[in-house]
Amino acid sequence: MNKVRYVTGAIFAIAAFLLVMMCMPHTGAIYTHDTQSYEYAASTLLESGEIRYFGYDTPIIQWPPFYILIAAFIRLIGIPLAQGAAWVNAVAFAYLLYASALFLMDQLKVKWLAVPALLLMTASVPLVFVSGYAWTEMTFIFLSVLSVIFMLQYFEKDKKGWFYASAVMSSLCWLTRYVGVVVVAVLSLMLFIKIKPFVEKMKNTFIYLFISCIPMALWVARNYLISETFTGGRQPGIYTLEENMELSLEVFKSWTSWLNPLFTCIATAFFLFLVILAAALKKEKKKKVPGSLPALFTFILYIAGYSAVILASATASAMDPISTRLWAPVFPIWIYFMVFLMDILVRRIKTEKLKKWMAAGFTLFALTALVNPVAWIKSEALPRKDILTGSKEAPEIKNSPVIALVCETLKPSEDILVISNEASILAMHTGFKCYYPPKKTGIPLYLFDRYNERTEDFKSIYLVWVGDMESESFMDIPVFREKYEMTSVARNNCCTIFRIR
Repeated sequence: MNKVRYVTGAIFAIAAFLLVMMCMPHTGAIYTHDTQSYEYAASTLLESGEIRYFGYDTPIIQWPPFYILIAAFIRLIGIPLAQGAAWVNAVAFAYLLYASALFLMDQLKVKWLAVPALLLMTASVPLVFVSGYAWTEMTFIFLSVLSVIFMLQYFEKDKKGWFYASAVMSSLCWLTRYVGVVVVAVLSLMLFIKIKPFVEKMKNTFIYLFISCIPMALWVARNYLISETFTGGRQPGIYTLEENMELSLEVFKSWTSWLNPLFTCIATAFFLFLVILAAALKKEKKKKVPGSLPALFTFILYIAGYSAVILASATASAMDPISTRLWAPVFPIWIYFMVFLMDILVRRIKTEKLKKWMAAGFTLFALTALVNPVAWIKSEALPRKDILTGSKEAPEIKNSPVIALVCETLKPSEDILVISNEASILAMHTGFKCYYPPKKTGIPLYLFDRYNERTEDFKSIYLVWVGDMESESFMDIPVFREKYEMTSVARNNCCTIFRIR
């Protein structure tokens, strides 16, 4: 059986790797303004030893540092970040499938259930989608899932190697995204519940928390010394809880109902039928279900905890609207939950033949549920290879009238600073040193007084303003006029260029 596990894992790992590369743009992972910030922070780390925030040249506190370290390594070996991120995502996705195959076929009593579960993970809309971007999401998913797998293996096998591996993965997971605190909280709670006797429980929980939390504790202490905040300032949220829940439902619908919602309805109804039927069938007298119940409870805690944190964060603070990139980390855990639920119900059915029929039924459910994701991959993901997209490659951005006007008006020089509410695309496509305008409200690090200190060394400063002259978040044109004697030097239908000094 061990050989079957490894062969199955290798097959799905290769399939996942090839799928990511087949859907990857030929220019590499899609490069956005977030990618630019990671790359800028990586470049400042290599050049000066400081991790700095694009657009303000302040120490970065908004994001934890692990993905920046990955970006720095990619840059250090001379590979463009977009190409390096493509390989990081593909390898992470491949190993995620490999580890999942070994984990499922080790822990499930009905081994065959692992195959449809792995199919659902491989041909999944959220995982294939985020794997195409130079973002933290695939790295975070990889680390969070491995943290959970390793801890559950420790519960099952009682080998300390799994315990320490989970603690290290949890630490790196939290250092990739702040929401990684959910992984640490869930696994520490499970340790406290599962481990006996009491002294061992306390010792293991303390060791796990120490290993997984010390790196983040050092990071947030550094943040507090810099900004008097642990994770940076956040503007108040612009979406209500109800709106965020509606956006979340739209995200889940996009994962499953791209071609025809009918297939999703059929698959959902069939899965519920299988659960009810398996629960109703005659059971064996055995009552103990080793391994599976703690695993199932862990998955429930993870899904509930992650959902609560994401919805609370999106409601309390301003961020991009809820989308696939925020919810993607839930998907592998949701698949684990479904297959472990079926395994718990099926393994206790008395008749072996009925067990096989139930496994076949779960396979049929998975194949039905895969119709829409496979259609999405064929129609949306595979064509992505030949599409120029993202802030760095999209022709409509490269050829925008904003960039054209700046290039016509200004000559690149190290003595020139360009301030703009579109600083990201200007820095990507013009070669100028670019800052965003100061924030109107927030922590002092981004307000005018501290910001103005960082502009003193530039001989000439220009303001390139795109769109409406007023802004809710940035110091806008009316406020700039109060601070500087500005002269308009160029204008078109999209933007205006002012000389500040």
